[in-house]
Amino acid sequence: MPVTRFRDVADMPPPPRAGGDDLPPRIRAVWARAARLAGLEPVRGVQRFRSLEEAQRARDDATLRRVEALEDRG
Repeated sequence: MPVTRFRDVADMPPPPRAGGDDLPPRIRAVWARAARLAGLEPVRGVQRFRSLEEAQRARDDATLRRVEALEDRG
């Protein structure tokens, strides 16, 4: 594959797009579906933790609640 050099970025051709012009809507659709499946739990306000362990425990608890909610729906 030959190497082509350009003096300026403006001289370069646009990069090829994998998936064409419908890629951004497809990404949005996948994100929307993932959000519906995961049942995102909005957290209101600012949460403060005294340690990393406490923050990780809170994250693990929230993950377990989401898994249990998904099992109840399924």
